[in-house]
Order: sequence, then C-alpha cells, then structure tokens
Amino acid sequence: GVLGRSGREIIQIAVGRAGCGMGHEFIRDLVEEHQVNYLNEDLRGTFMGTDYSREAHLDVFFNEGQYNKELRQMRWVPRAILVDLNMLDLASITSGPLGAMYRPENIVGNDEGSGNCYAKAFHTEGVDVADSVLDLVRREAERCNCMQGVQFTHSITGGTGSGLSGLLMKTIRDYLDRGSKCIMQSFSLVPGPGAGDMVLEPYNAALAYQDLLEYMDQCFLYDNSALENIVQKSCGVDVPKRQQMNNIVALCMSGLTSGLRFKGPLNADLWKMHSSLVPFKNAHFLISSFAPLSSEAGNAFRKEGCVLDLAQQMLMKDNVTVKCDPLRPADPQNDINRARILASWASWRGSFKTQEVDRILYDMSKSGSRFDSFYPDWIPNPIASNICVQEHVERKQSVVYVANNTAVTEVFDYNLSNWDKMMSRKSHLHYFEQDGISVDDMKESRGIMHYIREWYSELGRREDKIVDNSDPGRITINDRAIENADHEELAKEMKELMMDDMHLKTEAPRLGRI
Repeated sequence: GVLGRSGREIIQIAVGRAGCGMGHEFIRDLVEEHQVNYLNEDLRGTFMGTDYSREAHLDVFFNEGQYNKELRQMRWVPRAILVDLNMLDLASITSGPLGAMYRPENIVGNDEGSGNCYAKAFHTEGVDVADSVLDLVRREAERCNCMQGVQFTHSITGGTGSGLSGLLMKTIRDYLDRGSKCIMQSFSLVPGPGAGDMVLEPYNAALAYQDLLEYMDQCFLYDNSALENIVQKSCGVDVPKRQQMNNIVALCMSGLTSGLRFKGPLNADLWKMHSSLVPFKNAHFLISSFAPLSSEAGNAFRKEGCVLDLAQQMLMKDNVTVKCDPLRPADPQNDINRARILASWASWRGSFKTQEVDRILYDMSKSGSRFDSFYPDWIPNPIASNICVQEHVERKQSVVYVANNTAVTEVFDYNLSNWDKMMSRKSHLHYFEQDGISVDDMKESRGIMHYIREWYSELGRREDKIVDNSDPGRITINDRAIENADHEELAKEMKELMMDDMHLKTEAPRLGRI
C-alpha cells in the first residue's frame, strides 16, 4: 500500500447524457494525470508510473480494488456513479477501454426516458433510479475514511439532467443531513445563447435552478456556446466535437481538485474553497475560466509559465466558460451595473513561486489598480489561491480561476427572457401538469430564478468604497455605503486602521536570569 492516504474522498455522480460525458472526460483526465493504465485489459486500473507522488492521493477519486500479486499493484476503481434514463447512452460511455474501469453496479439506469421533461424524470421515471443511487452513495460513503464532498456533473437543459439530478440532490442532501461537513458541488451545463435545441429548456432550467439553490453548496456554470468558442480558439477547429467541449469542463474540474491530489506549497480542501468563494448565503453560482487556452500556433508567442500572462488571460471574456462579461462596465442609461467580483479562487499548477503569485494577485485587486473597480473593498483579499507543483499532463503550467461574479446575472436574464416568452403563450405546460407539476409550481420556480438574479444585482449595486482615501492625506467615510449601525461601526474601525501608522516593533533580548 501507499503511505499518507488523504482521507478526503469525493464521490462523483454523473447524470444524463451530457453529465456522463463530462464526468467521463474528467475520469480520463484523472487516469492520465495519475498514470493509471486503462488501455491494457490485463493491467487495467493499475498504477504504471515511477513517480509515486502521483499514486499517493489516488484515493480522493478512486477506491482500492483487487490486489495484483504478480505486479504487486492495487487495482484502482473510480468512485463514480453513472446515471441515465437511456441505457443506449450509458452503453456508449462504458463500451470503451476507459468505460471498463467503472464498477458495473455503479452504472444505473433504465430505458423509460424522460421525454426532455423535468417533471417526468423527477416524479415518474426517476424515483426507482434515485433509490438505487442512494443505496450506492451509502456504500461508497461507508468505504471512505473522511468523505469530503459529492460532485454532480449534469445539464439542466434536458429532462434527465435537470429532473433526475434534482431528485438525487434532494435525496442525497437529506441523507447527508443539513449539518454535514460534506460539500455538495455541481458542474452544470446551463442554457446559453444560440445553442439550445430543446423546446422545454427554459422550464427545465428554472426548476433546476430551484434545486441548485436549495441543495447545492457550490454551482459551477458552463454553457455550450462559450465552450464551442473556446474549443474553436484553442484547438483551431471550425466544428467542435462534444468530447472536446467536455474536455474544457474536465480541465476546470482537474485544476480545482489538483490541490487535493498533489502536493504543493499552497494546498487547500473543499471547505477552504467554499469559505473563500461563497461570502453570502444563496450566492453560490460561480463562473470559471482557464488559462492558457491558446492554439498551438498561438503558444509560440507566449512565455510558458509566466504568472502575469496567465493572470491576465484568466480574466479575459474569451476564457470564461459561460456567456457573460466578467469585466462588464457600468451603463447607467440602460440600468446596467458594473460587474463585481465578490470572491474568487485561483488554482495554479506548475513550479510557480508563492511570492510572485501573491504579489500579482494583490496587485490585481489593490486600490488604484486596473481591476480595482471590480473588486469591492468591503471584501478584503478577494482572490484566494492554491499552488500545485504537478503540471497538467496536457496543458502544462496553467491556472483555473473561479469567480463569484455579479455578471452571472446575464445567465439568468437569458433564461428569464425565454421562460417569459413561453409562459406568455401558456405553451407546453401540459407536459409538466400530467406529471405532477402545476402552473403555480412553474411560476414559483420562475420567482426563485428571479430572486437569485436580483440578489446578485443588489450585491452589485452596493457602494464600492466604505472608506474613501482617494484624497491624499484625507480619509473620509462614504455615507452612501452606510446602511445600518454595523456598517457604521465597521467604517469607523477601517478609518482608524488606515489613519494609524502600524508597524511591528522589535526589541533586543534582555540578558539575565530566565
């Protein structure tokens, strides 16, 4: 066996065709990074590398299987559960060499189908499947030393990814208990402009957002339109393949979890990430970006491993995996607020120096910087980070940047607009009513979606500076930012701290009896 097991296990649950595709690419990324053999049938699941640091924390996403006495190697089995209401789609995932790594009983589904309708998957066809999945989650949790989280990969546009995922999230959250320290994350494919091909997409997404708000701790959003643009730019292809788009999601998932799987000067777990990324309750809808995303031809013009270059790329609109502008300027005439980055996390991979990373991240958010207006001063140190010394197997030195950004309102605005168009004609409601979801339930889900959008808008409208120090030698309290007594007290304390000349005083040690 390998010493130093992490005891920070994560269970992965992939739901629906899109979710299983994203989860499958993530597993592919993991086995390639950790040098686990999956192509050779006799050696499948065994560690084939010489750098044993790659095997040390395989237990984060893998269970120990049968021990091979001849090779003196353990077989590693993904701690993943694949779920769908279409067995043909599941078969396409599990038929290849990588698919043979999954435990057969962890592949759950039937051929009833969801008809691309949330209600049918949630209330009718998914109930028995959800019971089977819960039983598997119980077994996987019992095998863990200290389970740290549950990750969902799914799409909220179709019926299975939205409805069955929602049912599983509710079931598993009830099992884990509200007071559990287990973090529940979702990597969700959401509706995006110009990429929708499902009639019921706006209704499904609205109902799914309600589940994501209630049961998830962190929701990482992606859309096909943004992913297509990224693949076209980074791979130089005119028509992106589904696997290439799923690989972008896998890159983000791999980067975010690298600190759990490899050593580094700045490591982190899911709880630290959660406390850094979600400063306000019910504001846990996050947008991601990855750098570098240049094509082979473009890489020749970039310095590999340059922290500043990667930091600039990670804030670019073209690198964001959902359609919104993370550095959106204010437009008072059209009642558009400036985008605000409430909190963020940068996960670095490579031989980066801690001091250089810290300096550049500080320079990005400090007062007077180019990005200062996007980082409100009432959240100090808005960019948390970790550094993993192990480079990505494909992208080498890289960074994944996740932001809790008020620009996410653009994602909700798109869905709200499409929902209102359909509801104005009362179209397709009978599909939901016949499976137990009334028009009032539908309107409630729309209200929840609007609430999330307005909550982020409110946070974006708050005054940037509680204390104004723009005038040299004069520090004043910004009265417009004071909403209650707590704010006033905080402003006074900040003013006193900024006025005082703080320094550390050291004294020579005294000689004498101790």
